[in-house]
Amino acid sequence: MTVPNTLLLRLSGPMQSWGTGSRLQIRRTDPYPSKSGVLGMILCAMGVPRPKAPEALEPLVTLTMGVRLDRPGTPDWDYHTAGAGIGIRQAKGGIKYTASTKEPETLLSRREYLLDASFLVALHGAATVIQQATDALDNPAWPVFLGRKCCIPTEPVVAGIGEYVDLKEALESQPYHTDRPFPEGATTEVDAVIEHAPGKAPPKHARLVHDVPRTLQYPSHGARWVVLSTLRAPLARSPRIARARPGRAGVDYTSEQWKSIRKQRLECDNGLCVFCKSAAEEVHHVTYENVGREQVEDLRSLCRLCHDACTQLEYGNDMRETRVDPADPTQREVILRQISVLLTSRRLGRRRAILENARAADFLADAPQ
Repeated sequence: MTVPNTLLLRLSGPMQSWGTGSRLQIRRTDPYPSKSGVLGMILCAMGVPRPKAPEALEPLVTLTMGVRLDRPGTPDWDYHTAGAGIGIRQAKGGIKYTASTKEPETLLSRREYLLDASFLVALHGAATVIQQATDALDNPAWPVFLGRKCCIPTEPVVAGIGEYVDLKEALESQPYHTDRPFPEGATTEVDAVIEHAPGKAPPKHARLVHDVPRTLQYPSHGARWVVLSTLRAPLARSPRIARARPGRAGVDYTSEQWKSIRKQRLECDNGLCVFCKSAAEEVHHVTYENVGREQVEDLRSLCRLCHDACTQLEYGNDMRETRVDPADPTQREVILRQISVLLTSRRLGRRRAILENARAADFLADAPQ
């Protein structure tokens, strides 16, 4: 019988923040989830209040943790205020008041976030502790968040549990999702930060980090060794992208099949746009039902302008597998209106560019009317 000894978490969201080195008004984030942040999230799911955190943390800190950086995200800053109407305490004690208004002073701070990041976290250790954490995250007493309360996860946090030899095996077992074409059985390299288990001397390239929480009432952290590693993860098609863009994500425009059918369609239309009879530059899908095995009738030759107009109509109307057919007489008027809108916006853009770059009135002579 398999006894799960590893919990896998998917930490993904538009904003995350895992600060371990914040100082006063400057609140930075680490480039990956900290152990204190992940264990704090589990305590939140368990409904453990801050005064009782030290006791609840004792079994959790024995778990070793690894993080796979599937999508490191983009660091950015935001402006925050805190303590409005309540007041900020002075170092000498008491509340600090604004000299001009005599109101309690507001603390101004700058806070750093990771935007659009996604991490796979593995916690490895005693089966009883793993099961307790899993049950709490599956049915949380309080809402969980990714480092700060404003950072809401966009996917279920629990990605699975299982029995693995170590953190490396656990992190390499999970697929790396992508919308790009790849051969069957392909893998990709992914960076990871893996905790070095105590009891053995750490490798020379290990790094000491202080993010093992002792309490949640005030900053107090122990140290652990972590090692930056490179893993091989199996590639898999992203189910979210496949739902949002059916068929389109599966088109491999570099394949010989696509190049051949594209050439056939252009020859069928004598190299002319089926809508305006200009020279055709692109080939347009009227359906995505046969992606990877398109037939000539699934495609239409178009110039770039007509193709842009058809694409805008498809996106604007949230069209899925069946798309705009520029050869259908019943769709001609709506395509013409979209072309007119497109030309107007491009003229305005051209006029703005000329006005911004001009240094004298004479330079406006080229502006389209």
